[in-house]
Order: sequence, then structure tokens, then C-alpha cells
Amino acid sequence: MTAAATRPKRQPGLIVALVLTLAASAWMYVQDQAEDESLARPVAGQRRDAAPAIADRKSAPPANAAAAAAAEPAPMTNWSFGEREAWQAANDKQLAAWAPPPPPPPPKMVAAPPAPPAPPMAPVFPYQLLGRLVEGDQAQALLSGPNRSLAVKAGDVVDGQWRVDQVHERGLNLTWLPAKLPQTLVFRSSSS
Repeated sequence: MTAAATRPKRQPGLIVALVLTLAASAWMYVQDQAEDESLARPVAGQRRDAAPAIADRKSAPPANAAAAAAAEPAPMTNWSFGEREAWQAANDKQLAAWAPPPPPPPPKMVAAPPAPPAPPMAPVFPYQLLGRLVEGDQAQALLSGPNRSLAVKAGDVVDGQWRVDQVHERGLNLTWLPAKLPQTLVFRSSSS
């Protein structure tokens, strides 16, 4: 079988559909032309505000347009303006829509409690420990300072600020008297 033999015959159906479409289009065109002729056309010299009165008299149209215009007087329009009253002052609610919102109040600053003062620290002991001298059961520490050298034992006060508490084989225990802070001074190792 050939391809032409297997194809269904659609041509008569398409031709019938085309003829029906053309007939419907022609009928709609004729209907539109008839409606256009029945519409009212404006008559020269008539005013728009007089049109409703003329529409009520469709059964007996006047002989001419001039007679229709003369039969019904046009309403008088008063174009004179009276004195205008002053505008009222706007209240806050009316102006609120045009104004930007007020800025938020600044946050309340809560003063932080002051930090507790740092604990006092004893100053650096102004003397170097040179050595230890033991005489009987009494031990003395040998100190060297910028201006003098000293030999001190337990209970002695150096420069009015430092009290010697103990002299032992590793060093010297002191107390800084203004704040009663302990401090330890150790011997330097001999290996360095």
C-alpha cells in the first residue's frame, strides 16, 4: 500500500468547515451594519445636557435640529466664583502621616560599678642578696644596694619599708610594711 492510500480523506471536511466559517463571518458583518444605522448620531448645535430630553422624545423627532434646540432652553451655568474660606489648620494626626517618626529615645546608660582596685603589689626590693653568714644559731643575709651594703638578720627593718622575717639556706623572706605584703628573695644559683 502506498502512503496516499493510507491517508484519511480530510479535504471535504475542511472545505465544509471553511464555507461555514465564511458564512458566519458574512452574517456577523451584516448584523453589525444594521446596528450601526440604528445608533443615534449627534446633531450639530445640540448640547450634551440636552441629550436626555431628546432621548425621551424618540417617538416623534423634530423636523429639524434648529427647532429642537430652540424648543428646549439650555440650562444656565454660573461660572462666577464666590470668595473661598480659609483652610483649617491641620492637626497633629493629619501631619503625622507626612512627618518621619521621631527617633527612639537613647538607651539609658547604666553606670557600671567601678572595678575594684587592683591589689597592691610590693615594689622591687632595692638590694641584691649576695650571700648568707651563719654565726652560731643566728643567720645573717649580706645585701648589696646602689649606695651601701648591709648585713641583716630576722627582725631588722631595711630603709623603713622592709622587714626581714627569716634568713634561710635558699634565700630571704621579707615583708613590705606599707601594705604588709610578703616577698621572697632567693640566692642565685652558682652554676650560671
